[in-house]
Amino acid sequence: MVNNFLVGWGRKSAVLLGISILSACSYTPEMQFYMLNSDPALNVAPQSPLAHKNLVIGLGPLHFPDYLDRPQLVVEVAPNQYRLDEHQRWAERLEQNVSRVLAQFLAERLGVNQVLRYPWPQRQQLDYQVLVDVLEFHQAADGYSHLQALWQIRHQEQTLAAKQFNCRLAAADNAAAIVKAQSSCLTQLGADIEVGLRQVAGE
Repeated sequence: MVNNFLVGWGRKSAVLLGISILSACSYTPEMQFYMLNSDPALNVAPQSPLAHKNLVIGLGPLHFPDYLDRPQLVVEVAPNQYRLDEHQRWAERLEQNVSRVLAQFLAERLGVNQVLRYPWPQRQQLDYQVLVDVLEFHQAADGYSHLQALWQIRHQEQTLAAKQFNCRLAAADNAAAIVKAQSSCLTQLGADIEVGLRQVAGE
């Protein structure tokens, strides 16, 4: 009878162990969503509003490489090798997030009434148009978050200013730190474009 009890107990233990293993295997991490913002902690010197507050500035189009056209955060793990974390994602399309952050930043910093995001109405008259071509925007294998972009300012079809922007900030290998560093780089890009707009506006 003792042997039967031990055999029965052993079977129950095996069943419980199997259930525990299946439960552990079926566990999936909770999905996290992130958004970029302008970094208020960044030391961007305050500037006076533009004298012409009625200027209309158009922002866009913004171009992104195809490797960033996805919901997952992109992390470089080795040269020519990238990781897409299915559980760390952007809360909206990266292009839309970047466009909104830059538009809000420029409107606040320049003190103008209208910074329009592309696309705008076909008949809309613009004083200046800012075009941005993002070349790379990801956490690199060297432990730094990289943002490289080309921007230019146009009036009608004439290019008034153009520049290549580069930002490289150290970030820990976790999503929250990466997004914070990328937000800081994006803020620096906005400040760089702001300087260009002040120059072409003669201020």
